[in-house]
Amino acid sequence: STPCQRSLIEASRTMFASTWTWSAILLVCSIVVCDAKVINADIDASYVSKLHAGVSQALQWMSEMVAPDRPPRPPRKVQLALVGFGRTGSTSFCSVLKELGYTPIHDDEAMEVGDIYSAMTKGTMTMDQVNVDLGKRGFDAPMVSTHKFVEWAVVAPNVKVILTVRDKKKWAESWLCITPAAYIPEQRPFKWLKFVKEMAEFNRDVMVNVPTQGHPEMYQDIPTLEAGYDAWVEFVRKTVPKERLLEFDVKQGWGPLCEFLGKLAPSTPFPRINDRIVVDTIIKVFIAVTWIWPFSSPRRCCSCGVASAVVVARRLSMRPRSTHDS
Repeated sequence: STPCQRSLIEASRTMFASTWTWSAILLVCSIVVCDAKVINADIDASYVSKLHAGVSQALQWMSEMVAPDRPPRPPRKVQLALVGFGRTGSTSFCSVLKELGYTPIHDDEAMEVGDIYSAMTKGTMTMDQVNVDLGKRGFDAPMVSTHKFVEWAVVAPNVKVILTVRDKKKWAESWLCITPAAYIPEQRPFKWLKFVKEMAEFNRDVMVNVPTQGHPEMYQDIPTLEAGYDAWVEFVRKTVPKERLLEFDVKQGWGPLCEFLGKLAPSTPFPRINDRIVVDTIIKVFIAVTWIWPFSSPRRCCSCGVASAVVVARRLSMRPRSTHDS
């Protein structure tokens, strides 16, 4: 195993002292709280609401990884290139774009374009064709923090670039909470799933290689992450003409964003959703599954465990949606 994988294993052991205890917790959580398809807790919501959101979201994603079931979207044309790192208010930001009429690709939507991202990362499809195909899938605002995506956006006609930013020290500390997810796609049972296989290389690029400037062994080192953040911001600034670039902090609210996009600012409050507790819970649920899974054989897991998990998750998700702080 690689040093990064060993780091993930150690992190997992720290978070899960007892596999069977967490197995029971996960089962109870799946039965009790998974009652909505996608939930993002408001940043001011209670701890329980955030825990609820994290577990529900994790289980829904697992269900869709095994058996995707989303209706096709009306075709669009890519208008925005979202090139900020995760943990820069990206969930709130994408919620804002949806209110303004865009269809961004963020965490949930990535499951619909895994094959396109795979082709982009492997270089088997031109960047022009990648973005044409993303538009055909119904998206007009991909969130992709890779060098060649930024370079494509510069020469693409009528595409505006938005770089979400925050204090680099706070970003690096926040980023550490999601680093255990970087190598989950290489663990059982996820490494057997089609979507995860498609996204594995892209995932490594945006979560490890770009933030560490090609030093994946340092992906949990704060000074390395801070330097990677600075390098990325500087790259975007140097590459994208000023008139086509917006550096946006979600704390700025509607004003700068709507002015840049030529949109009227909504009268509703600027969304502030998701936080470290939600993301941390999602990751812990995924890691719990990687610990539970090896106790069954691959054949049994694939034929019975996955199917059962999907059926349970989907039946639970069919319950009436309750009111949440999202």
